[in-house]
Amino acid sequence: MTIRARSIFLSAIFFFTLTSCIPVDNRMGSGFIPSNQVIYIHTQDFDAPMFTAVADSMNMAVPSYLEFGSVNSPVFGNTTSSGLVQFAPYSYQEEYGEDPVVDNMFVNIPMSGFTVFQEDDRYMPQNVYVYRLIKDLDHLQIYPDSFSEEYIDPLPVSKPGLIYMGGDTLRIDFKESFAYELLQADSVERDSTEAFTAKYKGLFFTTEKYSASQKGGRINYMNIADASIYLNYKSGGGDSLLTYYFNVYGTYYNIASHESSGLANEQPAETLYYEGLAGVKPCLDVTALVSDIKAWGQAQSPPVDPERILISRAELIMPVKIPTDGDYTMADNAPNMLYPCKLMSNDSLLYYSPVVDIYNQKAGGSMNRSHWHYSFEITSYLQKVLKSDTLDAKDNLWIMPVYSVTSSTSNSSTYYVDNFTYRNTVLCGNLSDRPPHVRITYAVLLQ
Repeated sequence: MTIRARSIFLSAIFFFTLTSCIPVDNRMGSGFIPSNQVIYIHTQDFDAPMFTAVADSMNMAVPSYLEFGSVNSPVFGNTTSSGLVQFAPYSYQEEYGEDPVVDNMFVNIPMSGFTVFQEDDRYMPQNVYVYRLIKDLDHLQIYPDSFSEEYIDPLPVSKPGLIYMGGDTLRIDFKESFAYELLQADSVERDSTEAFTAKYKGLFFTTEKYSASQKGGRINYMNIADASIYLNYKSGGGDSLLTYYFNVYGTYYNIASHESSGLANEQPAETLYYEGLAGVKPCLDVTALVSDIKAWGQAQSPPVDPERILISRAELIMPVKIPTDGDYTMADNAPNMLYPCKLMSNDSLLYYSPVVDIYNQKAGGSMNRSHWHYSFEITSYLQKVLKSDTLDAKDNLWIMPVYSVTSSTSNSSTYYVDNFTYRNTVLCGNLSDRPPHVRITYAVLLQ
């Protein structure tokens, strides 16, 4: 064994000696580069033609959390949000018994967070109302303005006087009349989620509009996936319990009303506005940007054909208002992660989706408080639109909030538009001292 091991060791040394003596030809591959391609790298800044628009096509379905609440902002006015969800019994029960008598019906919903703009509102009292839905939910109508009061019974099914004080759990006690309605479910409805939902359409959670003139209020996020509804009743001399779950596999979404539409402005301005949910958003006019780049190319000597511009990096830089007098309120209320998104469509739905550059390393998206700006990589998207012959409003880039979900198996992240978190902030516009701009690092390919 010793001799064999030594032989292998000596052979390895001999092989390493031979291989380490092979010269490396650093010119390898140079023959594939055309002789006339002397590439120089340049950097150029362009004004980013931005405007503020209302995100009325926001897809509000399947949020991470259901929500309710109301807030006032001196700049954006009032925003009030509500949530609706279907529910169903956990398991089939053949009979509810003879002459059931309700003891109580309630739910404890874990709260997953909140949005406040002043700390005093962390525990402010809010009246909570739960209504019964009386119309089937159209799965395709999931935009903020698609829900109206005609979907709900005007009488709440929650007991009166329900106040939420901003704790970690929301307890809701339901009226006995609603519990007795649920006990009327027949054998088919008890055995089928679809049949049950066809009769008992769902629940709607809301609060009244925050009416104070000053800023304040709170929006609450409910973790409905970890909540169950309990109906306790007596029948035949014994106690019985029915349990219901919020159907996160069915239809559930948030709705929101905003007063910020007056901030929408398609003309250059000193300020741009960002507001969460379906509020106003900054938008990049891609057609105008490409036109500016092409005009710049034609003004060069010799003129630069956009087809020959090879972009190695393109970055959209959007400055925010620098806080003054130590007031960081607007910066603290800003979203954690923004990214340019396109308005997409399929056979039945409009929705926003982040451009593919978000998956690049160091793609940006969070606020840089050293430079007081957001920056976003848009390299591949800008290269694509530069080569396009037809551009229109559908190619514009909306600055949207995003969040990521990491797969436990592949450890890869997928990005989605955040349709449940409410934040707002003010950014610098094209007429400000620090206008938004696009910086490209590029080379020009010779003909």
